[in-house]
Amino acid sequence: MSIYTSLRHNIHLAKQNILHRINPKRCNYFLAGKTEKLCAEPLKRVNLQVPAEADTYTVVAVGKKDDKLYKKKITTFYSEGNIIKRTIEDSDGNNIIREYKDSGVGLKKSSFFERKITHKVQDKVTSLFKTNLIKLIKGYRSEKDGKIKIQLLTNQIDDNSINSMVTEYPFSGINNKFVKRKMLGLKMDFIDGIPVIRETFETTNVKFPSDDKYLPFRFIIDDRIKLKSLTQHFINEKNLDKLNIKISISDKVEDNTAGYFSENSGAIVYNKNVHTNLVKLSSHEVEHAHQYRQIGRICKGNSKYCLDSRKLYGPIDGLNESMEAHKYAVASEKYPNIDKSEDLSKNPEYKNNYLEVKAREAENKAFEEYQSMGKDLNSQFFFWLE
Repeated sequence: MSIYTSLRHNIHLAKQNILHRINPKRCNYFLAGKTEKLCAEPLKRVNLQVPAEADTYTVVAVGKKDDKLYKKKITTFYSEGNIIKRTIEDSDGNNIIREYKDSGVGLKKSSFFERKITHKVQDKVTSLFKTNLIKLIKGYRSEKDGKIKIQLLTNQIDDNSINSMVTEYPFSGINNKFVKRKMLGLKMDFIDGIPVIRETFETTNVKFPSDDKYLPFRFIIDDRIKLKSLTQHFINEKNLDKLNIKISISDKVEDNTAGYFSENSGAIVYNKNVHTNLVKLSSHEVEHAHQYRQIGRICKGNSKYCLDSRKLYGPIDGLNESMEAHKYAVASEKYPNIDKSEDLSKNPEYKNNYLEVKAREAENKAFEEYQSMGKDLNSQFFFWLE
């Protein structure tokens, strides 16, 4: 689906919603029943899909006027009054999950609000859930006059492509039909793990930033997709693609680390609960992969990764590059044993190890470039596109 088709589809849905409000008879669905908020604790004992933080839930039953056999069940889970998850099941075998993640306490009690909504659809053949839509909503209430500014970033995911659109509504209000919105959209296809822009759309009040090589990554909401694609980007920049480095996200990574590069398996593995900046994290771990590639090229290291590096890239010719690789080799031999629970920021042996020092230099350089290239785009929008 192109950006333009997606936009027309959203406009059509908005019009239908308005028509249904004006004349409910136009809608084929009807409310068959609704519960008050119920305690979620009893449900947790029999339903593993209930979020741990849920304290209450409601159930809504929906029918169709022209199909008496059709039934739809909508279960909504709340935590302290806020929606955190909604499941939608119907008699046709459709099963949808929407997950809501809020930052802050909402615009009624604070000046800033952020909500992420992930829409997942169950495959009827494999029974696996597939993410096909993500919305990131940011809102700001002016303390001066109470007016609200809203930014909406959407990702419509279709197999190996993402249609992404950012829409910003001015302070004059989202419900004002005379408001001139700012809109910028990208259609991206993933080629060898890298998002490539195929189509663009922008309103006349937005200038498309053509010199930002990181632009596609800024429009990806899903952290896992973004982290993997950024990692592949830095792998390509370092000319490491010959080594076929595996990239994965695991729940088995220790809590005190966001990720690591393993020379034994030739893989970069990330913690599934990542709170570190993704550009810094991915460039840091790719730098470690580069370091061990260089160690292998000076005939140091016994891992398959180091041996493959020597075979695929050959020996190092330049004196300075060779001396740097020898520093990597010495540092790898002196690399400290890490306790699974220790705070690495307080471990001087870890922080001062040459491999880590150079990896931090690489991450800072990449992050500075990422921010610098994003200034043109982000000067046009109220909220920074990260």
